[in-house]
Amino acid sequence: MKIKQNINIIVLSLIAVFLLSGCKKNDISNDSGGNSGNEPSTIVTVNPLCFTAEEEGVTIEMIITGYHGQTDYIPYIEYSYDTIYWEKFSIATTLISLENIGDKVYFRGNNPLGLNAGCSYYSVSFKTNEQKTAVSGNVMTLIDPTGESISAPAYCFASLFAETSITTAPELPATQIGEGGYAGMFAYCNNLETAPHLPATELAKSCYVSMFTSCENLITAPQLPATVLADDCYQSMFYCCKSLMATPELPATTLADFCYRLMFWGCESITTTPELPATTCTQYCYHMMFRNCISLTTVCELPATTMADNCYSCMFVDCYNLTSVPEVLPATTLADECYVGMFSGCENITTAPDIAASELTQDCCFQMFLNCNKLNSIKVGFTGWGIYNETFNWLRNVSPTGTFYCPASLPQEFGESRIPEGWTVETF
Repeated sequence: MKIKQNINIIVLSLIAVFLLSGCKKNDISNDSGGNSGNEPSTIVTVNPLCFTAEEEGVTIEMIITGYHGQTDYIPYIEYSYDTIYWEKFSIATTLISLENIGDKVYFRGNNPLGLNAGCSYYSVSFKTNEQKTAVSGNVMTLIDPTGESISAPAYCFASLFAETSITTAPELPATQIGEGGYAGMFAYCNNLETAPHLPATELAKSCYVSMFTSCENLITAPQLPATVLADDCYQSMFYCCKSLMATPELPATTLADFCYRLMFWGCESITTTPELPATTCTQYCYHMMFRNCISLTTVCELPATTMADNCYSCMFVDCYNLTSVPEVLPATTLADECYVGMFSGCENITTAPDIAASELTQDCCFQMFLNCNKLNSIKVGFTGWGIYNETFNWLRNVSPTGTFYCPASLPQEFGESRIPEGWTVETF
């Protein structure tokens, strides 16, 4: 994909963009120890999922959003007001009302394949009215009534609490997460301020994609301990979390395609980036990771020496308060579009990172420093300009005066796609 124009916001569709996997109706027994309410349940559920009303008049229901309105599997859910007597919860029919502040309702289920039996094309979600409610307990009791399971199946909790009025999140104790397991789980939960603990170290494709998208009041992020990532795993995870104050540590040294793509786009309150220790990039791994982080002033060093297509593309677009950038981009061999638009719109940086590469690749520096109005110094190691838009408009709208440091063998060509007019050239 060539990134040569302004990129439109695309994350809102990511919650629903998963691989279409087959889904067959499963013979999961509905006999989970539930009853009609006349006798106590024979199953002991420890720490079941719980909703507690923080305002009067809370309503809670569950809906299924299916591909073309079709579903092949209906999960088995029960609810209780005391954790002793349990009733079957009919999805899209049962409506829970918590009239008074402090009223509680509990949920559990018997769904070992997940709430949607691993199907990517539909999701099972709670829906609430606008009255605030706190969620606590163990979310795993929705798939295992004993609450002992620590493995979240594929897509099992995708969009589970999306667009609800919850103020707190339940426990997410799973240490293994299937593909898309938590995708969009808390998207647009604007009353949520604190993220739950995420202990998983074994990740799968898209497992956290858009998990907290547009949680505008989220202040704290969980630790992310995994050191080996999966494709798309953190993509858009904190997209437009405008109140997020600090990023979690990102210790991973083995990346995957799209792993950090759009992860912090629009996080307007963060001021620094986490360390990014990986030395080998993958395709689109950091693509637009910090785009429009308008309070960002300092970024970490970028030690990667092995590039991949679009690995750093648009990474810091429109971070207009950024003043401190890495001293050097150490890779000596580049990949197509690897630096496309990387610092475009960073109008307060004055010195660019040194570009160590001795040769350019197709579109590698395309619009790299576009509209960096105060930029007045750059040092490069390449000896030729190339013929495939390698530096197209890369220094357009920079400072009218500055210094360009380059090898003596580099042809001294001037213009917005070469050396800016009015700049001094110093060779080495």
